[in-house]
Amino acid sequence: MCTSTALRSALFAYPWALQRPNLDAALDRVVASGCDELVVTPCYHRADFFQPADPSMPICYGEYGAVFFGIDESLYDETPIRPRLSRLVDDPDDLLRAAEAVRARDIELSLWMIYNFQDELSDVFPQFARHDPFGNAHRGGLSLGAPEVAAYFLAQTHDVLTRFSPSTVWIESLYRRGMGMPSKSRGPITPRSQFLLSLDWNQGMRSQAEASGVPADALCADVANWLRDDLARMPTNKTNGAVDEDWLAGAFDGGLGAYVDLCREVTTRLWEQTGQLIHDAGSRIYHQPVGANSLGTDLDARVNASMDRLMISPADAAELQAAREGIDSRQIYVPYHGQYDDKETLVHDVQHASSIGADGVSFYAYGLLRDEQLSWIREAVRKTAG
Repeated sequence: MCTSTALRSALFAYPWALQRPNLDAALDRVVASGCDELVVTPCYHRADFFQPADPSMPICYGEYGAVFFGIDESLYDETPIRPRLSRLVDDPDDLLRAAEAVRARDIELSLWMIYNFQDELSDVFPQFARHDPFGNAHRGGLSLGAPEVAAYFLAQTHDVLTRFSPSTVWIESLYRRGMGMPSKSRGPITPRSQFLLSLDWNQGMRSQAEASGVPADALCADVANWLRDDLARMPTNKTNGAVDEDWLAGAFDGGLGAYVDLCREVTTRLWEQTGQLIHDAGSRIYHQPVGANSLGTDLDARVNASMDRLMISPADAAELQAAREGIDSRQIYVPYHGQYDDKETLVHDVQHASSIGADGVSFYAYGLLRDEQLSWIREAVRKTAG
C-alpha cells in the first residue's frame, strides 16, 4: 500500500488576471490558494471567460490568438511570422514584472506554452497554415512542416525562456491537431475522408517529404481526387471503413503510409528541438504522456523519455508507478481542472492523489476562481501534509 504524501500544488493562471485590479491584490489571492507554483501562459488561443472576482470585467471576451509580452525581435530573424500583442496588455513588460513579483512571494514561476492552437496566426499567415489537399488553409493550426513555422516556435521558446527563466514549461499543442466536423453540415464525413482532410498538406511539409524520397506532390493530387468522389456521396458500409494501420499501409499504393511517417518524424523532431531548448535553459518539461498511436497528432511516443513531469489521472498507485516508466526522478501531477462546486469533493479528490503517491496536483485556473474556491484548494492541499 502506498503511504500518503504531502503534495506540491500548481495553479494555472491567465496573465491579464494577474493585473486586475492590480498585481499586488492578485498575488494576495494567489498566495491565499496555498499553491507553491504558478503556471502562467504568455500566449493564448480563442476563448471567453467568466472572471467572478474581477471588479470591472467579469465577462472577458477573448482574442483569436495573442501574446502577453513584448517579443525580442532579434530572435525572429529566420521567420516572417510575428504574433499580435494582446489588447489586454497595458505595458509589454507587465508579465516580466509579474514573474519577478511571483518569485518575490516565494512561489515558483512556470510557463504554459500554447503552440499550434490559435486562429490569429493561421488567418494572418495562411501560406504557413496547415493545408488540406485542395490547398485551403485550416483555421487554428500552422504547418509544422513549414520551416518558417518551426523557426517561429523555436524563437518564441527561446524568447520566453530567456525572458522569464521558468522552473517548468507546460508544452501544449506542439503537434498536428485533428479536424472536427464543421458546425454547418447536413451529411456525415467518413472517418477516412476526415483523416485525409486533417493531414498537413502544406507545401513546406510536402517539400520535406519530396526531399526524403516520398512523392508527396503527386500523392496530394491523388488524395484530392479521391476525396472529391468520396465527399460527393453518402457514406455506405463499404466506404465507412476505419482509419487504422492496415488501411494506411495499402492506401494509395503505400504512399499515404510513407507520407504519414514523414509527417510524424518532422513533427517529433520539432518537439524534441523545443524540448532541448527547455532543458538547456535549466527548465523542466511538463506534458501528458504520448500514446503509441500517432495518427491523430503526428507525434511519436519517443518524446515521453524527455518529460520531467507528467499530467495524468491514475486510478491507483500501480497505474501511477507504471507512468514513471523507470524514471524515478519523473514527477507525477494529477490535474483537478474541472469545476468544483463544494469543498468536500475537492478535498476528497486531492487526498486520493496523495494516497496513491502523486508528487503534486494542479488546478485551473486563476482568473476563473472565486475566493471560496481558492480557500478550498488551500485546505485540500494542507490536509495532505497531515
